[in-house]
Amino acid sequence: MSSSGYVELAKRMINAFKHFQCFVFEREEFEPVKKLINDLGLNKHVVIRKADPRYEYIYIVIPNYIDIESECVNYVDKLLAEGKINHNMYKKNKEVLIRQCMNHKGLERIKEVINILEQYLSSEV
Repeated sequence: MSSSGYVELAKRMINAFKHFQCFVFEREEFEPVKKLINDLGLNKHVVIRKADPRYEYIYIVIPNYIDIESECVNYVDKLLAEGKINHNMYKKNKEVLIRQCMNHKGLERIKEVINILEQYLSSEV
């Protein structure tokens, strides 16, 4: 793929992440998408997987939530340990607090991805 092809791919990815918080593509683009992600160092921030097991040719790029989840569990546990929330609230709302934290950090991760892609575009122009 040419340099202009990667620029167009980056533009499409930015648009998709801004509107849908993910990027969906077909198998023909798998290698260019993977190369762009690896070249820009986005492999720490996103995961490529099949969008649906029923469709072998459709893939999706989504934020990497694995480290975010453990970070949020630790954050909520820290709130309890520091006395910022009481034990009853912790028991009732632990899952909600973790989900809120993950949503917030997921949006931050998406902003990071968009920022890296935009920096790539500005360096290619």
